Amino acid sequence: MNLFAKPKRLPKRKCKKSKLMSKNISLKSIADFENDRINFYIPRYQRGYRWKSRQVSQLIEDIDSFSPTESTPFYFLQALAVAKDIENNRVNVVDGQQRLTTLKLILSEESGELPIDYAREANQALDQHFMGIAKKVIKEKWEKIGSERRTEFCKKLKERCKFLYYEVDKDKELSTFYELNSGKIPAKDSELVKCVMLTLGNDESSDITNARSGEWDEIERKLNDNSFFSFCTPRDTWRQDDRMTVLLRYAGLTPTPEEQKDEVFPFLTRILDELKTKSRITIWKMIYSAFYRLLEWYNDPLMYHAFGAIVHQRNNKDIKPKTRKEILDTIEKMAEYKPKEDKNDYSNWGEDLFNYLLLSNVAFCWKRWPYRYSFEMHRQVEAWSIEHIFARNQKNLDDKELKEWLGNDYSKSVFDEYRKEYNEGKGNDWLAKKLGNRYPSTEDNSIGNLALLPKDANSSLNNKLFEGKREAVSEWARNSWTEYWAPPATEAVFMKSLPGLKMTDPYWSEEDKKAYRKSMSKDIDSLIDKLKNPVKI
Repeated sequence: MNLFAKPKRLPKRKCKKSKLMSKNISLKSIADFENDRINFYIPRYQRGYRWKSRQVSQLIEDIDSFSPTESTPFYFLQALAVAKDIENNRVNVVDGQQRLTTLKLILSEESGELPIDYAREANQALDQHFMGIAKKVIKEKWEKIGSERRTEFCKKLKERCKFLYYEVDKDKELSTFYELNSGKIPAKDSELVKCVMLTLGNDESSDITNARSGEWDEIERKLNDNSFFSFCTPRDTWRQDDRMTVLLRYAGLTPTPEEQKDEVFPFLTRILDELKTKSRITIWKMIYSAFYRLLEWYNDPLMYHAFGAIVHQRNNKDIKPKTRKEILDTIEKMAEYKPKEDKNDYSNWGEDLFNYLLLSNVAFCWKRWPYRYSFEMHRQVEAWSIEHIFARNQKNLDDKELKEWLGNDYSKSVFDEYRKEYNEGKGNDWLAKKLGNRYPSTEDNSIGNLALLPKDANSSLNNKLFEGKREAVSEWARNSWTEYWAPPATEAVFMKSLPGLKMTDPYWSEEDKKAYRKSMSKDIDSLIDKLKNPVKI
């Protein structure tokens, strides 16, 4: 498999123009506003004009420096959400009034018009203050530009600068405003990106746009496959409900921290910024190449497990390797946590221990292909924990619990004896005598006595002896209890199906711990070796 090969095109397919694109969203310039005779209205619920000099200056400089080309014919002015008020023959601005008002102020310096009325008559003092700042900045910029360039600037502003014009139903105007301003976005970020990427324009032929539309549909379909999506998406991913944005991040189109904080549609903002210097074809190559790379790795047993382990490790730090070498380097770092007999792993367990146990589970599955680690099940786990395979009791057992442990050796007098010993701080020693090999003489916090389990599952196993834990894990596997899902290598530990484990012993011995450590190291080393020495076809 050549990871650096040019992505193959997906088969062309006829695609219908999306309802969203045809009805709700379009690209509109100020010239289009004039042709359509649109009268804008800023409702009273809006907070008023608040742009500062830096924002006004930046907008003017960006438009002034923009030079239309065949590949980038338009400067994008972000999203403008509106609601038609047919009764009053106007369009109410739901979101985007700051930029729209700034454009009105710019054009008014050149005797231009952008019809906007404002409802905030009673509180104009503050609005006028910020408008005064904006006018001052505009005037200073105008003086530097000169009269000839001003005419050119205004022509470019009217014809070559476009809003992503997003219409909402009039009866949803207020709810949309509150949703936008509370972060509950009514339209997905990627839907707006889709409109920009799939709108037919003079920068490319209809065949190219239609082919891209078919490819977009294929990508969305694959991202809706939970197995594929879970393979490349950690549980705590920002805006994971909009699956296409996950792919945009892999394409290197992650919004900046400022955009994430300040923008309602940060991915759209990032795409529009990219379009100032890149063509849609170039940006699409970035997106499609990222998808094709993930798809290849998903279908390759080795890369599926190696990349999936990296994606789901603790403290991922948004690691997105793009080559086999980068994957190998990250896996080797995860594997640096070598199991040792005398290491106190549990008391100080953290990300490194978790990542090693995760890697051992993933490598366990790869080594036994077509057994496949389920990142879909892994992703459903709300919180993970590290479980003692064979644990000493840390609390006072009640009557029922002690009976479960002792079986036929239990009696009321035995229970009273245990309580007396426990109150004197000798409960564990007493249990060790009664239970023999079934109970550890000392607490073992090394990795040979630790396994990865969901937190809820860990809690349910509390105060069970090894055979009790074994029985419970077996039941979970038998009944497919997703809330108590045991990762494959963890299940193999309790079932004692790993090489070298003594299946007949109803307890976890020192020999078992050594065999377990050896098995983890062997599986992980095998995975790393194969990454270093892939079979070339």
